[in-house]
Amino acid sequence: MNCRPEVIIEGKYFNISQCPDCKRLGIYYKNLLIGFSPDTFKTFSQSFTNIDFHTMAVSFPDGFKHIIVNSCHYDIQFNFNKTEFEELKKLILQANILLEAKDILDKNNK
Repeated sequence: MNCRPEVIIEGKYFNISQCPDCKRLGIYYKNLLIGFSPDTFKTFSQSFTNIDFHTMAVSFPDGFKHIIVNSCHYDIQFNFNKTEFEELKKLILQANILLEAKDILDKNNK
């Protein structure tokens, strides 16, 4: 089956989408798309939103602080500046609220 993801929420640098058929989720960041099962997205979301940028950020050669965040894939890591990190954190929190509401509505319609 070919996925046809629907955008749940989007921002300047990101969008979060979900396939209505297989329920896989994706985080699209610039030219990178990382796919998640619903369970791995939930785990990633919980871990990501608990990160404190100021504690974990390191200086990069561009003179700005960046944070390196592991994805659910061993060899894939995200590199965010503060603006990007805060935007994704906000979008993940909002996406989780929308996904929870959608689950409640879907259960009530069955």
